[in-house]
Amino acid sequence: MKNRGFTFALSALLVFGLVVSCSSHKNKINKVGKRSSKTGIKYSDETYKPPKFKEADPAPGLILIPGGTFLMGGGEKDIEHSMDNRQRQVTVQSFYMDETEIANVDWKEFLEYILKNDGGESRYEELYPDTNVWRRDLALNDPYAETYFSHPAFNMYPVVGVNWHQANEYCKWRTQVVNDGITEKDEEAIKYPSYRLPTEAEWEYAARGLLESEIYAWEGKSLRNRKGQFRANFKRGRGDYAGWRGGDGHHMTDGYMITAPVYEFAPNDFGLYNMSGNVAEWTQDNYRILAFEDVEDFNPYRRKGKTEIRPDDWLDDISYKQKESLLFNPDPFAPVGNDGYDNVKVYRGGSWYDIAYYLSPGSRRFFNADSSSATIGFRCAMIRVGSPE
Repeated sequence: MKNRGFTFALSALLVFGLVVSCSSHKNKINKVGKRSSKTGIKYSDETYKPPKFKEADPAPGLILIPGGTFLMGGGEKDIEHSMDNRQRQVTVQSFYMDETEIANVDWKEFLEYILKNDGGESRYEELYPDTNVWRRDLALNDPYAETYFSHPAFNMYPVVGVNWHQANEYCKWRTQVVNDGITEKDEEAIKYPSYRLPTEAEWEYAARGLLESEIYAWEGKSLRNRKGQFRANFKRGRGDYAGWRGGDGHHMTDGYMITAPVYEFAPNDFGLYNMSGNVAEWTQDNYRILAFEDVEDFNPYRRKGKTEIRPDDWLDDISYKQKESLLFNPDPFAPVGNDGYDNVKVYRGGSWYDIAYYLSPGSRRFFNADSSSATIGFRCAMIRVGSPE
């Protein structure tokens, strides 16, 4: 027994030493010395003095997603026959992702800052969520339109009614206020990179949590955990937004008819909450059916690019269906940046309003960037600088 204990202790020391050695090596290879290794000149204010850099903690709200290679796309059967998401192997860089969706309280903080510091009431009104996304002609959802964003009871629920452009404005504002807070303490402090929407490749990689062969963002095909509780907030079928109540009053229900608080349900293996269900989420990418054939296989991202239809052809040579397509704006005089060609964005993940088919990380849909929905929210991402892990 003594020998066994000694062997265990020795093994533990060796492992600890190896970890410390690796960590020390990584710190040294990215450390700038006192003199230039190429000229031998000592770094100083008179010549050149590189700023001191230490690997920073993640910016507020973010979790590190170590990059890697994965099979992007695919999922369940292509029931819509869209053929827009064929499986292919890609690599994404290390990056950060918000632990949760942006909540109502986060958006209220944003609006309050805008009202007091940047733009006043007119800008405030431009960025206010569209609460009418809850209204329906044949359903009494008006109370949600009146309370979902304004009432403090919904503070920790995901913000909805926000279009793609508004989400980007939040990312810019968040970058500014976080970095302003750093430089107030130290004017020479190194700022964080920009908060931004994730690319659809980053979003899918983060949602899968390294479980690339699974249909959902968890192991197995079951939508319930071992206790019989639902793993996500979604629609079970026609008219079933919560599940049937059992004898104990709650066994067959997730408890939420619409959205759930952003920390509800278990996180995936990366520690991210509600990457499947609750609300779908905006990504950076422009939607194109054949994007999987066009984009790079490293950090794939579909930026601006035209469709096959030319503006000068719209009067005579395209069908009515094409004219009505979200991918085409028949106004050849539309302002740059909003010309209709790049006004349709990809959103990912299922929502409280979607069936389980859309919970798959590989599911892919699109929506007009100027529009908003009660089912679409977002979260932010940020590039990882320095060592990948």
